Amino acid sequence: MKLQPASKPSSSALAIYWRLLRSFARPYWFQLLIGVSAGILMGGAMSAYLRFMDLGINALESGYAQKMHQSETGNQSIKDRLLQSRTIRWLMEVTDTSFTADALDARPPEPVAMTEEAAADQPSAPHSQQTKKKPDGIFAQINAITTRLGFDVSEDEQLTFPLVCLLIGVMFFYFLLKSFGEFVNRYFLRWVGARVVADIRQALFDTLQKQSLAFFSKNDVGQLISRCTNDTASIESAFANSIAELCTAPVLVLVAFQFILQKAIAINLLQPTFFLLLAMPLCIIPVLMISRYVRKYQRRVLARVSDLVASMQENFSGIRVVKAFNTEQDESRRFRAQNRSYFKSVVKALLADVFMQPTMQMTAIGIGSLFLIICYHYQVSLGSLAVIGYAAQQAYKPIKELAKLNSHLQRSAAATERVFELLDTDTSLPVSENPIILTDFHQHIQMDHLSFSYDEGGPVVLKDFSATIPKGHLVALVGHTGSGKSTIANLLARFYDPCQGAIRIDGHDLRDLDLPSFRRMVGIVAQDTFLFNTTIAENIRYGSPQAGMDEVIAAAKQANAHEFIIADPLGYERPVGERGVLLSGGQKQRIAIARALLKNPPILILDEATSALDTATEKLVQEAIAKLMAKRTVIAIAHRLSTIRKADNIIVLDHGQICEQGTHDELYARNGSYRALYDLQLSKDNNPNSNA
Repeated sequence: MKLQPASKPSSSALAIYWRLLRSFARPYWFQLLIGVSAGILMGGAMSAYLRFMDLGINALESGYAQKMHQSETGNQSIKDRLLQSRTIRWLMEVTDTSFTADALDARPPEPVAMTEEAAADQPSAPHSQQTKKKPDGIFAQINAITTRLGFDVSEDEQLTFPLVCLLIGVMFFYFLLKSFGEFVNRYFLRWVGARVVADIRQALFDTLQKQSLAFFSKNDVGQLISRCTNDTASIESAFANSIAELCTAPVLVLVAFQFILQKAIAINLLQPTFFLLLAMPLCIIPVLMISRYVRKYQRRVLARVSDLVASMQENFSGIRVVKAFNTEQDESRRFRAQNRSYFKSVVKALLADVFMQPTMQMTAIGIGSLFLIICYHYQVSLGSLAVIGYAAQQAYKPIKELAKLNSHLQRSAAATERVFELLDTDTSLPVSENPIILTDFHQHIQMDHLSFSYDEGGPVVLKDFSATIPKGHLVALVGHTGSGKSTIANLLARFYDPCQGAIRIDGHDLRDLDLPSFRRMVGIVAQDTFLFNTTIAENIRYGSPQAGMDEVIAAAKQANAHEFIIADPLGYERPVGERGVLLSGGQKQRIAIARALLKNPPILILDEATSALDTATEKLVQEAIAKLMAKRTVIAIAHRLSTIRKADNIIVLDHGQICEQGTHDELYARNGSYRALYDLQLSKDNNPNSNA
């Protein structure tokens, strides 16, 4: 099955993230709950901050009104006291003058030295007025707030220590609550994100390990690597940033809306406020309209990234061939074309992304303008407008952030969708409901009327093939290239299942056997030797991790690899490089043979295993294999026919069918296809320049 990039999203982003949380975040629900709760706590801190600001603005208005009222009542009190004074009344009688309140306003009296009698007749001011004046200005604001908490502020006095403690405590508590909530929110959600992405990568790796060889032959390895790395990185970014903000932003919006509604009820401004509350969510409409394009183009971006990774992986793996054919410039032009295609996809996704913000802001400006006109119609005070406007701004800010989050979440949804496409892929070989576990076999391996094609509807590479391999025998498969030799080896190892027919071991169909236990019975040495980027000892021990160093050395000696290994100062701890590039072809082949011998399997498949060995080494390896024949069943695919002369049975293939079989002497005496192949190869060995 080849993974096809979908041109359109197959499901909604909400469904994708719900599956992501259900499948991978459920084990970490407690940490996720803490992170989400911390986000809600941050929203609650904003609620307290809005109320504290409301008190301050209310104090500003009430303080100003109180100051004006005190000024008017103070002037009236002076007039009344002057008219009631005995001295003033005596002056009025002496001068025959009549003073009125209006006259006092028009002609303020000059300071008059009062007698003791006048001073005694002066009514005493209240005690509070003698000791403390009513605060005004900034003190009125502070006093309006602190009076509710049991404190009183005097304009003539400095800030008291309790008041300083109160103000510091309020600021400290608010910012501490907000900082603590943000820390907990970020930390736990990022922790969950990192843990979820690690689990996703593990799940992807395990899923790929279970796929059949047909899957890897049809899908580019670089693209698979990109899905496991780049796509999962996008998911981690969503958890680390987007989901953390997503927990806080809705709470902030609800807190601001609740505050606006409560304030509107208090100042009897319901109609304009309802318009504001109903209109503000309209800012999200452009986001919803554009987000589907963001996700669509992001899928294209991820596909182009996969192409780039695949191209680099292929180029770096085949760099020897690239340099040998001097095609560096051609490879650079090919990569530049792919990079240009990636850039075009990024630009389209970028346009859809950045178009959200100005569209949303223009919508918000229109809503704000209409709200101001309505407030002007209702003659709303500046103080009330300031509080509602600030709360609306606090609500708009997370709404605007939600637009950014939506864009980010859409990009991550595209990556998550590609990851789930891979996780949902299953090309593994079918498993029996009640598998049979075998550790050895006693009679024979039987191939019964096998037919096989690598692609459904493609050319048939094996046609009605039947053969029996008794235990302990060496059976060789020979034939021209493409005759089906390696296909039989792949079927025997159950890398593939035959399209028709069956392979049986002691009468048990391979499809009914427990696959891991069966694979432990088979050792394979392939023509294309693959070594892992570790030491020689670890490569020989691969598949037999419990083997001791003595067993590793014994297997290397049997494969005639011990001499060249100890010739290096590092010996068995010598690194082999990626794919064994630090070793020669013959050295890699002998290490692969030692690895198979250390596994000690009852069935050994040699797929042209000696093709890279020189004549002397090949002879030694063949002698080592011959010593093990009494304990193993060997299927050898031979390129050099001289190496299989001692085979118990030689099967000659032609276009996927058996054309003849028998021992070397029998086939050579028949003067058929085998003899023609043998004589042709013998003449090439005797005359190396015959092909020149």
